[in-house]
This record gives sequence, C-alpha cells and structure tokens, in this order.
Amino acid sequence: MDGASEVRILGGMHEVGARIEQINGLSAHADRDELFRWLSSLKKPPRHVFVVHGEPESVSQFTDFLSDRTGWNITAPEYRDEVILE
Repeated sequence: MDGASEVRILGGMHEVGARIEQINGLSAHADRDELFRWLSSLKKPPRHVFVVHGEPESVSQFTDFLSDRTGWNITAPEYRDEVILE
C-alpha cells in the first residue's frame, strides 16, 4: 500500500508485479439475514444447528432469531461444552 517496488517474502526480495488496491469497509462475514437465507435454502432441515461465532449478545440474539423463524434445534455452546453427534 505504501508503494514499495520490492517486498521481502521468506527471506528473499521480490519485485512487486501487482496493482495494489485497498477496499475499506468490506467484510467477508455474512450478516444475520444472509445466514438465514443460506440456512433456509437447505433442502432438508439440519438435525441441530450450533452458533459458535460472535460476541455473546449477538450469538444469543441470532440463536433466538433462528429458533423463532425455523423451529429447529439451535444451540450456542459455551466454552468447553461437549456434544456427542450421532
């Protein structure tokens, strides 16, 4: 981003041959509605959904949202919880 013509990679210097661009405000994470749309497209409802990523309040809200909308078995496991999948 700073316009360097060479970069060090694995101890060796290499000429930059790429055009470098910066995109601000782009997230690779889907939001609630995108995740719900993806889950809703499943041909067969899952036996169980585990919500395992996010801040505790967001995880709780998303778990409730999914449960209310789908009626599926949704769990937000706590740290060190164990689940036996059969």
